[in-house]
Amino acid sequence: MDRRQFILAGASSVALAAAGNVLAQGGDAAKTTPGSFSSPRIRELFEAAAACVRSGEVCQQHCLEYLSQGDTSMARCANTLATMLPMCRALEALALQGSAHLAEFVRTCAKVCRDCEAACKVHAGHHKACKDCMEDCQHCAGACEKFTA
Repeated sequence: MDRRQFILAGASSVALAAAGNVLAQGGDAAKTTPGSFSSPRIRELFEAAAACVRSGEVCQQHCLEYLSQGDTSMARCANTLATMLPMCRALEALALQGSAHLAEFVRTCAKVCRDCEAACKVHAGHHKACKDCMEDCQHCAGACEKFTA
């Protein structure tokens, strides 16, 4: 599966999950339509996770370019991204669905984003991709911590 197919599959999964949630609630689309969240805090989680995914994809590609040239200085960053990206994609989906498990999930997601933030911070002064990812992870972790406070 190439990158484009993977992204499309992820987007399809989110849409399918949202549709399933609408059907489970008897078709009340006003509660679960993408962009219509039950609270501003849940919208903030969704948007923060989406930003992490966007900047994380760029940072991951940046890391892979270095690693493919034999430069292992970005290995820790690449490893934390390999955990952060699926966590934030899941956070997007759970926030969109208004999942009953959201509070439990964001505790772990905050820790994962803090790990990624720390790994990217090492390179933030030298690489824009790392700086952007660090900032987005910092914001997402903060939104998660605020949600569970």
